[in-house]
Amino acid sequence: MGMGMGMRRERAHRGRDDVAAAFAPGGPLAAAFDGYELRESQVEMALAVWRAFSTSRHALIESGTGTGKSIAYLVPAVLWARESEEKVVVSTNTINLQEQLIHKDLPDLAQALGVRFSFTLVKGRANYICHRRLASLMREMNDAPADPALQQALAALLAELPEVATGSRSDFRASVPAALWEKISSDSMSCLRTKCPYLSLCYFVKARAEMEAADVLVTNHHLLFSDLALRIAAPGAAGGRVLPEYRYVVFDEAHNAPEVAAERLGYRASLAQMRRACHDLVRGERDRRAEGGLLPALRVKLFRGAGKARDDELAAVARLVDSSIEAARRMREVVESFFEAFARATRREGAEPDRAGGERALRLKEQLTAGPLWQGEVLPGAERVAIRADELAKELGSILDSIAALGDDVDEDLKSAMADLQGAAGRLSSQAAALDFVMSQADEACVYWAEMGRQDTQLIATPLDVGPALREHLFSQVESAVLTSATMTVRGDFGFFKREVGLAGLDEPPMELIFDSPFDFPRQALLAVPLDLPQPQDPGFVDAVSRAIVDIVTASRGRAFVLFTSIDMLCRAHDAIRDALEAAEIPVLRQGDLPRHRMLSHFRERPGVLLGADSFWQGVDVPGEALSCVILVKLPFQVPTSPVFEARVEAAEKAGGSGFHSYALPSAVVRFRQGFGRLIRSREDTGVVVVLDRRLVEKPYGRVFLSSLPGVSRFAGTTAEVASAVRAWLG
Repeated sequence: MGMGMGMRRERAHRGRDDVAAAFAPGGPLAAAFDGYELRESQVEMALAVWRAFSTSRHALIESGTGTGKSIAYLVPAVLWARESEEKVVVSTNTINLQEQLIHKDLPDLAQALGVRFSFTLVKGRANYICHRRLASLMREMNDAPADPALQQALAALLAELPEVATGSRSDFRASVPAALWEKISSDSMSCLRTKCPYLSLCYFVKARAEMEAADVLVTNHHLLFSDLALRIAAPGAAGGRVLPEYRYVVFDEAHNAPEVAAERLGYRASLAQMRRACHDLVRGERDRRAEGGLLPALRVKLFRGAGKARDDELAAVARLVDSSIEAARRMREVVESFFEAFARATRREGAEPDRAGGERALRLKEQLTAGPLWQGEVLPGAERVAIRADELAKELGSILDSIAALGDDVDEDLKSAMADLQGAAGRLSSQAAALDFVMSQADEACVYWAEMGRQDTQLIATPLDVGPALREHLFSQVESAVLTSATMTVRGDFGFFKREVGLAGLDEPPMELIFDSPFDFPRQALLAVPLDLPQPQDPGFVDAVSRAIVDIVTASRGRAFVLFTSIDMLCRAHDAIRDALEAAEIPVLRQGDLPRHRMLSHFRERPGVLLGADSFWQGVDVPGEALSCVILVKLPFQVPTSPVFEARVEAAEKAGGSGFHSYALPSAVVRFRQGFGRLIRSREDTGVVVVLDRRLVEKPYGRVFLSSLPGVSRFAGTTAEVASAVRAWLG
């Protein structure tokens, strides 16, 4: 029975008063936090989140930097979770924000609010050690000499394990090498679930129990949309799911949600993954003595650990193992020959991988798929992969059934080997199914493309529009979803974002609120544009821009981010500017040379110049003087030949709209606002954003970019005049 309407209204009203009281001068937040100041927009946002939850509505909230938005949604989330006894899920895009919520904001709130509530970080299963797989690896290493580096890494892990109660990879002080982690991490496909002898010790089961008990769950978009994809694919099955049932969700950094959803709700077949699954089953030569892998090992374990099984039963299973070894070899051969044919067919299409070793993306268009190589070699090759995968799955299934029929007295080693076999078989089947989906190109709602790098080739199907799936499987299933970010609107309008996530044209439209940043932008920020540089499509653009970067970064005395829209241009500019800047004692850091967090800590210690592309446009926070100048090399339009972008522009035009105005321009404006947002992170910050793309002031659409920014001071002139303005502004 639900609550009576009057009682619910009264409770919602009482809760609203509790939310307001938390922020009041002299209230709990003021008492707990030094230097707390009442911010009207923060209180209004918190009340809006409470209203969305208590009236079962969705809400879109754009909240500028400095409004304190994480506390503004966490206070009502915590109070709602306690009041309604419902979980609230908070999803972020970046690890940085996730860690801030778990290690700072939520513990601070627990202390301040004096309300008993529990919260936990939700990680994917692969972040946890599996006791069964760890024991199996230790037995394996005792039986046969292993790679010394692996032995050393395992010894270090085992020494630290008693102190790591979570069994989670990121909680170890020493970093765990990938080669070791993939042998011992938990995996849903090989999990024995309730039959596992280590069930009572299982780290993942403990994490799940914490999740089920928690009021607030913090996760990330990748995990949330992977969980959603599993719910869509297998509606009743709880086995592979990561998140428990939830009816209230907050998406922070929500501008990333459509892109992550498209990636997670699509299909991806990878040469490296298929190779690895085949290699897991059988590795080594045809000479039996040199063989390794799960199947040859299973043969040995069969005769050691099959309890009271009769010899003829064991011999029958051994024959199945032998024929599976042959089937796995055939599988490996057809996978290799398919990808070789694919490489031949696509070699003449498009450029080689760019010089930073990045991937080459190629859309699988008709001019390619109708060609003789594709029709004569690639498609038949894909068909052979599907047939062999099916044959191998049947063979492995027969082995598992036959061993299960031997009864319960098979030893732990054999049971463990069966679980690993099931895992490898499951991974291979899902890869083969993804390959089949991409190659058939049957669903017109997807774009089909390939990503080719040095280490891997991936064949991908991405939904053109995730809106309908999100509307049906997410927004119509939860009571309330709150989506918030500093950058969701274009010229103050949510229309583009609503279409992207499937919240446009609903009977009950979402609440829409915009809270501007409290910063004094005309005083704190200058936007400068040099007018004497060539247009971005001009062949001399990179050389001219490199000279301008040297002049401007010298004027700002380093302390600068330079944000590019392509890795190739970043590398060319890096080569052109490094010597001149390092001669002026300005250190130059380039994305990719170091892990991102190490680059940022280097930059904070010695603020030189940091060259970044894609991921540095957002989620990077360097407050204070260490970052005083942000240079945006080009307006961040996506590369027109990017497969997903190209297909979405085409789809918009097919539907009678303008691909440029309805998709290309608004998505570039959101990214531009993100890049601009790296600069001013607090009331004390001052700085300059320099845009080296004069289309911003010369093209009519430049006004859309400019009117989507806060009211900053502006300057346009020659590069030399811009450098002087930067010097003067930064004092």
